[in-house]
Amino acid sequence: MRAPAGWLFAATIVSACCLSACPAPRRPTQPAGAFTLEIGRDGGSLHGIAGDADHSYAALTTRGQTTSAQTTIEARRGSQLVWKTELAGEGGPLARTPTLVIAAVLGGSAAGVTLRGEPGAVVVGLDPRTGVARWKLAVDSSEWALVAAIAAAGEDVIVGGSFAGTLRAGAKTVSSAGKSDGFVARITATGEVVWIVRLGGPGADAVAGVASTGSRVVIAGTFAAGADLLGEPFAAYDERTPRADGFVAELDGAGARRWSTTFGGRMDDSVAGVAIDGAGRIAVAANTREVVKIAAGEVIAMGDGDGAIAWWSKDGVPGPIVQLGGPEFDGVRAITAAGDRVVVAGFFSGTMRLGERILTAGGGDDAFVVAYENGAFVELWPITGEGREEVAALAGIPGGFIAGVTHTARATIGGADVAAPRDPTSGAALVVRAVP
Repeated sequence: MRAPAGWLFAATIVSACCLSACPAPRRPTQPAGAFTLEIGRDGGSLHGIAGDADHSYAALTTRGQTTSAQTTIEARRGSQLVWKTELAGEGGPLARTPTLVIAAVLGGSAAGVTLRGEPGAVVVGLDPRTGVARWKLAVDSSEWALVAAIAAAGEDVIVGGSFAGTLRAGAKTVSSAGKSDGFVARITATGEVVWIVRLGGPGADAVAGVASTGSRVVIAGTFAAGADLLGEPFAAYDERTPRADGFVAELDGAGARRWSTTFGGRMDDSVAGVAIDGAGRIAVAANTREVVKIAAGEVIAMGDGDGAIAWWSKDGVPGPIVQLGGPEFDGVRAITAAGDRVVVAGFFSGTMRLGERILTAGGGDDAFVVAYENGAFVELWPITGEGREEVAALAGIPGGFIAGVTHTARATIGGADVAAPRDPTSGAALVVRAVP
């Protein structure tokens, strides 16, 4: 399969094999130059990925039997290692701003910063040329705090996640209203916190995805009945139950609410992320069960669970909905924007239809990466094999996107063959890059 004109497709595959023991990857039978396979590093599980026109950045975490988690942030240009930085703690999301690589790590003393609560998080600003940390910012709480998503906002960065107790980020603090709340914060290129916005209520609430462009900040996540955003109540599907519903909201650059809307059904729903495409439309990737009212319509699950993509205009007007699923349990993991298109990664078992193509899982669960433009199918990259394949992360780059994928056996990524790992307990990074 050849990428559409004007696109660049790159996938970072963290396989469960050691480089020294894993056979060399076999070149795909695509036209010359269509695909290249580039070896990365051995060891580590992938947690976050980012990129720019020339480099990919990955957060890979290793954990010994008697040692705490250690995360390596790596910068690569093709197969060449440019730099790597070691940070104590569990890896999290990454983002690339014009001047920094932003990383989040989790742990009791992540990145050498003493934290309150367990776990707490540290946001680190890294020099993109050397990997040297320019600053480290604790995002912790009297109970616990998690960073789930990071997005560039010009030279600033938007951070979103969840917490319980009293959250502290720099000189800013905010307290939860119940079990757990979501938060979103704006951090400058020098590590200063401009503002924090809390959302939630008496139940469990969280921000799962953030996106930004110009003066727009978009967040998406889940909430329980009784939650609000800056005084505006979220409408739950059923105010009498604690089930999780989804929301999407837009803030301005100063953190003020512009609009928000909710979606949900009788069962718990979840959000995999949010993106703003080149036309300014907002797309949310969600996981649904049974019947869910979302955007301008509803999704009826074809099996135990499905994925869905829903679009809204920049003014919050509902747009099209795309359902991703089949007769078994399927869902989505990540979403990113690539020009006017959005790229979504997900998983499935059994069979499912994407566009005009019927996919059949080869072993355990298989994965896919698919592109849409305002509800219209554009392109599909199947990820199939004899074991389990899963997309861990997506990130937009100029001209396309990069993706982080894990697999446990021999696999095929968009037509490129990947050798089976010998040791499922360790890992090796393999970069698959397609150039039109």
